[in-house]
Amino acid sequence: MSPESDIRIAASKGSGDENFPVGSWLLPAKLRPFVARFYALVRAADDIADHPSLRAEEKLVRLDAIDATLSGAEPTTDECAIAARFLSSQANRTSTGYARDLLKAFKQDATKNRYDDWADLLGYCRYSANPVGRFLLDLHGEGEAGHTASDALCAALQIINHLQDCQEDYRELDRVYIPLDYFSAAAIGVEALDAPRASVEMRWVLDCCLDGVDELLAEARPLASLIRHGGMRREASVIVALAEALAVELRRRDPLSQRVDLSSGQKAACVVKGILCAAFERTPSPDQRAATFAAALVRRSGSSFYGAMRLLPKPKREGMYAIYAFCRVVDDIADGPASADAKRRALAAWHDHIESLFQGGPNRLLTLALAGPVARFGLRRDDLIEIIKGVEMDTRGSLQAPSLEELELYCSRVAGAVGLLSVRVFGCSDARVDEFALAVGAALQFSNILRDVAEDAVEGRLYLPREALDAAGIASRVPGDVVAHPALPEACAFVAAIARQRFAQAEGLLAAMSAADRRSLRPALVMMTVYKRLLERLETGAWREPEKRVALPRWEKMWIALRYGLM
Repeated sequence: MSPESDIRIAASKGSGDENFPVGSWLLPAKLRPFVARFYALVRAADDIADHPSLRAEEKLVRLDAIDATLSGAEPTTDECAIAARFLSSQANRTSTGYARDLLKAFKQDATKNRYDDWADLLGYCRYSANPVGRFLLDLHGEGEAGHTASDALCAALQIINHLQDCQEDYRELDRVYIPLDYFSAAAIGVEALDAPRASVEMRWVLDCCLDGVDELLAEARPLASLIRHGGMRREASVIVALAEALAVELRRRDPLSQRVDLSSGQKAACVVKGILCAAFERTPSPDQRAATFAAALVRRSGSSFYGAMRLLPKPKREGMYAIYAFCRVVDDIADGPASADAKRRALAAWHDHIESLFQGGPNRLLTLALAGPVARFGLRRDDLIEIIKGVEMDTRGSLQAPSLEELELYCSRVAGAVGLLSVRVFGCSDARVDEFALAVGAALQFSNILRDVAEDAVEGRLYLPREALDAAGIASRVPGDVVAHPALPEACAFVAAIARQRFAQAEGLLAAMSAADRRSLRPALVMMTVYKRLLERLETGAWREPEKRVALPRWEKMWIALRYGLM
């Protein structure tokens, strides 16, 4: 007998150490013992798979013994005895398939310590997490209606736990549950997990995982409304709230430098939120789930216009959320630390997603969120593709003191195309509205460039056109040198004059429209006014302190919205 056979496995966790309630008071008292036995079995098997002193072969022997007990063999180890106790109730005997699926995952843990991509990781979650939710649904007599949402929730919880433990898993078990292709895209190795804090690249990798978690949670949100049993419905709703809160904390905090958990107050708030949601929320349609997902992306992005968009009528609000969420996602690809090749591949994939959307088969939550506005407002495929092309220009590195012509093209793509989409949502019927949208987009983008000139330089970007630099007598094309040059204000004033021309062009077009069309464009007028005031402040400061970020206070933006009747 191997010495390893004598190793006793101590429980590493109790039910109170989990992110989610295990057999809580929300469940019927008569069912809690079954849940406790299922948990004990799972915990025992997981502790074998995670034991640092056992070789893979011995782990498999012990897990096979548990599997044999679940198939009717006599128990031969302490862990098998736990399995036998699990089998002692008829309710659990009908659920052995779920327990055996979990054992597949634990056996995989003993032999596999890396996952190639997101699909590979979700394949693991199919056995390591999803059976838990299905067991609980079956125990409460629920049908299969909730299985898809339950699977999404369980996978999200599993990945959240992997992110919480990512450094510990790597250091103690040499396991990495983060897709390897994310590391490759960021041009780092898994050794980045051993750092005392996350690098910019590692932070990007973590956020890529959390993007996937957000999509899973969007699929999971209908779960409570699909459950008939009151206690189980409330428990599911509380768990969704806990998972959402943990996902937010994992974006806000660094799991390499600290343990990311919820405080007692946060957990209590999630319990209250979950119970209330279970009582009052209706089953959302796929379109509603997609719209909620898009709104959450815009809110998380910190867009200065999120508040104004909230005041639009619901169909227009959802249309604008979908457009801005799309812009945020593709822009984040260009702004991330991934290699240029990885960025181009990601943007090429978005070309394909947009093509699928317009061929009637949206294949992502975000394109599903766009599908309704496309049908309702006539959003055009070419405008969405132009946005992607504009972002691609950022990935090619060609926008280093570009020509004015090239900069105009860039602005028409990353901002003008957004305007072309937006005016269709706003509902303007004037033939000049596209010209208006392009003028507003250019004015806003030129203003952004002037506001962010120092910040962009830190990232190695220089959007000031070479004509502006030449006119100011600046020979260098190195971003940091340009920002430090005493003639920077002259170069910026050159661009500011172009921005003012675009504002004037847009205002002239707007004045020539009917009163009804002008009313429909009030959201655009709010944006114009905000950015025109921003430009005025930049000109007043004359870029003497370019590193000092200029912004309008919140109250002033609210006053502008009130002035134009959006509030």
